[in-house]
Amino acid sequence: MKIRLVDSENVKSMIHSLSQLSISTICISGSCPNRPLCFSSKRVSVLILGQTCTRTCRFCGVRKAVEGDKDFSYEIEAISNLVERLGLEFLVITSVTRDDLPDYGAGHFIEIVNILKQRYPYLKIELLIPDFLSDEKILHNIASLKVEIIGHNMETIERLYPIIRPLSDYKRSLNVIRFLAEHSSAMVKSSIMLGLGEEFSEIMGVLRDIYNTGCRAICVGQYLPPKNGLNYPVLKYYNEKEFLYIRERALEMGFTFVWSGPFVRSSFVGGDSGD
Repeated sequence: MKIRLVDSENVKSMIHSLSQLSISTICISGSCPNRPLCFSSKRVSVLILGQTCTRTCRFCGVRKAVEGDKDFSYEIEAISNLVERLGLEFLVITSVTRDDLPDYGAGHFIEIVNILKQRYPYLKIELLIPDFLSDEKILHNIASLKVEIIGHNMETIERLYPIIRPLSDYKRSLNVIRFLAEHSSAMVKSSIMLGLGEEFSEIMGVLRDIYNTGCRAICVGQYLPPKNGLNYPVLKYYNEKEFLYIRERALEMGFTFVWSGPFVRSSFVGGDSGD
């Protein structure tokens, strides 16, 4: 598996601005291999609600604790300044999961989106949200936001949820995607990763479950563990032909948009999927 390295002024400018404005990104926190390519194209996935997640997913490199960071109010102005400074036209906003907050952090999502849309009407926004414990009132408020794309990732097959995502729930995540598909005018997207020990029939099973929610955009990528040695190991590396085969089966299933490949990530195609 090889990826092209990029050394451009856009990359340097992005890294400098993120550091100066104290903005967290899943690109860096999640050790994403696509970071140079995205930064060179002025694409970034900002991470809000602090840098500490209250879930214990075994695939993720983000810091974990029972309680998250207390102060994240600065993120609103910091992200606004990033958009203006770099002239961003597309922005992915995701977050850690904050089960310790009364509204699970949904209000912060809403405030950021509303401010950005008011200040920069041209800005396209993609949200990648946690499950908010499937609270329908909260999900309704999120679904009502005027954004271009809303995603919630399934990540893996049902059998592996207790191992890979012990504090999450397979059916709850499906319900979140279903609610978004039924109530949002945005494109609804989800994502899964391969290499955790799933069988092909189980891959088709989770794709079918996602399709049945009404979601029509799916990303399928290779699981690559963060380099901290604490995460779940890779049990299989899929090749390009296998990813292509899965893409063909997903299109046959009825998906409109399918991105399938070793380095595909849910936000890597941000900006392309809505055009």
